Amino acid sequence: MKPEYSISSLTVVTPDKIYDKASLKVVNGKISGFEASDEVDIKLDDTYVMFPALINIHDHLFGTYYPKIGNGPYICWLPWDYDLKSSPVYSERNKNEPFDIYLLGSYKNLISGVTTVQDHIPHKINDPFIDKLPIRVIKDYTLSHEVSAYDLKWGDGVDIEYERAIRKKIPYITHIEEGFDVESLRGIEILEEHNALSEYTILIHGIGFSDEDIETVAKYRANFVWCPGSNMFMFNRTAKIKDILDKGINVSIGTDSPATGELNILEEVKFAKKVYRNMYGEDLSDRVIVDMITKNPSKALKIDKILGSLEEGKLADILIIKRKSDDPYSSLVSAELQDISLIIMEGKPLYGDLKFSEYFDIFNSDDGKNDDKNYEKISINGCDKFIVGSPKTLMKKIRKNVGYKKEIPFLPI
Repeated sequence: MKPEYSISSLTVVTPDKIYDKASLKVVNGKISGFEASDEVDIKLDDTYVMFPALINIHDHLFGTYYPKIGNGPYICWLPWDYDLKSSPVYSERNKNEPFDIYLLGSYKNLISGVTTVQDHIPHKINDPFIDKLPIRVIKDYTLSHEVSAYDLKWGDGVDIEYERAIRKKIPYITHIEEGFDVESLRGIEILEEHNALSEYTILIHGIGFSDEDIETVAKYRANFVWCPGSNMFMFNRTAKIKDILDKGINVSIGTDSPATGELNILEEVKFAKKVYRNMYGEDLSDRVIVDMITKNPSKALKIDKILGSLEEGKLADILIIKRKSDDPYSSLVSAELQDISLIIMEGKPLYGDLKFSEYFDIFNSDDGKNDDKNYEKISINGCDKFIVGSPKTLMKKIRKNVGYKKEIPFLPI
């Protein structure tokens, strides 16, 4: 891969600032500035918009499959889990190897503009897989499944996991108040009793948050993750998101797994916008939504020094989409899979429109012969793309394992 190149003549959204007809230079996998390269300059036009590649702050990659499972609304997550474990879909999913399910989840995220995912599961489960995946899966975190009596006992307990996070300056992550029973509704109280609320704490779901809970989260500067698709599917209710935002809490959007959430991060943000309007009779700003899938999750995950925005010295994780609106933020929030034009991680192209492959010599070796070892040509919703690895081989394997031509909408190849 070329150690130095630039992409020029397009709109660049950092996301704090918008530069028109701008350039962004990449050197050895990092952003070196906003100028054209003397080596290779890829010239585009104002029909394209560049953003930081997206961050999905909450997924369960091991739960990747289709269709959704459940017959809610539920009082808390536990009866849903019983439905999950007894479902034919769950049994079918388990006919596949764990790594293949992780790979499926990676491609689901990649083709929707995501290069970084937080996989909410114990390290001992995902450690064997994450270095083999085409995208980045966060390694540095501590966790509890949740803090109610129904906790799946992931990790070493709240006190040890939280102390470890503080010592290492990494996030402590937990589901919180994912239900309305008495035990679930004590979530924030329990964390406060354990002195486990701070800027290092990431709280997921919070559909049972009281006004007092929201005040407490704001007081300790904890981070919040909103998963409206999963919440509405399981509980027909989501968090008091306007109140949470009004308190200045750092909010990110996550997909949860396809077992309950939307198909991908692009569908999740559209659903979030729809839910917000239904709840409050007004629109949630597209600019605010873009922050929730770029800079906000990087702050919560303590990776904002290297990811989450387009700045000199940061890793060159880049998303380029087709412009759909005069407002570039709206272009991203309204984007469909076919609008994803190019995705780059640490300077390396992972996925994009087939025409971009020529800029990086993806399908040409030094002797001019076709070289498909690391990339594959696919079609997404009628648009020709290149992609790292081989999702076609993955789908063939899954279909062989389950015994029929399985269709998976979040990987429509």
